[in-house]
Amino acid sequence: MRIFNHQFTPRLWAVVLYAALLLCMLWLGNWQLNRAALKVSMAEAAEQSRNAAAVPLSDIGDIEQAAVSYTRVTLQGEYDGAHQFLWDNRTHKGQAGFEVLVPVHLADGRWVLVNRGWVAPGPSRAQLPDVSLPPSAMTTPIEMEGFLSRPSKGFASGEALPDEGPWPRLLQYMDYQAISDALGGPVVPAVVQAQTLAEDGSERTVLTARPEWLIANWQPSASGPAKHYSYAFQWFAMALALSILFVVVNTRKSATGSDKRHTS
Repeated sequence: MRIFNHQFTPRLWAVVLYAALLLCMLWLGNWQLNRAALKVSMAEAAEQSRNAAAVPLSDIGDIEQAAVSYTRVTLQGEYDGAHQFLWDNRTHKGQAGFEVLVPVHLADGRWVLVNRGWVAPGPSRAQLPDVSLPPSAMTTPIEMEGFLSRPSKGFASGEALPDEGPWPRLLQYMDYQAISDALGGPVVPAVVQAQTLAEDGSERTVLTARPEWLIANWQPSASGPAKHYSYAFQWFAMALALSILFVVVNTRKSATGSDKRHTS
């Protein structure tokens, strides 16, 4: 291909490599834009739920959809403080610890997990922190409001929790069937978040004040869309730089008619 007085002659292997790298960079840039859009929609859903009237948990048919939109719910039931779960590897201000999930037995026979908040780890994995409910929290039945959420599994692997052992039990990720088996009854496939923390950590929202709440740690979106926009820009900028480099490296100045020698 001739460009003015230059010849663009890339080799086949270079074209294939360039195309593969370019497509990868463009895909990653678009993926980051999609992640940013998801964070925006999550923030909007959380804000709408925060300002909406609470719905009785028992009236919700599609739990998964309600959790996606962080539906504000009310519930009434009885705590089972003897069978709590420590959701492992939950960080707060850079420190790893646990989020404490307490089962609440509902009138319809189901269990639902309520997130009490974050707690620092114990001295060792064999000596877990004391998460006993205060006596004042044992009033039955209890009533509260919270936001439905459905935490993702993420990159966790292996068993979600041990089949047996002392309580509280470590929970690696949300496996509602395993939780149901441990509690001996059906479980609502979602977690009720009794507290929310602003993205910058400066504001704490408590829908129902209760003495058993621990440190607020849950956020509808742990990071906003700005980070993803930044990453997307970097990938697109790299794609542009790669394209410019590809053209420059594979372009050579070609001979012109004025360069040829003629004999008289």
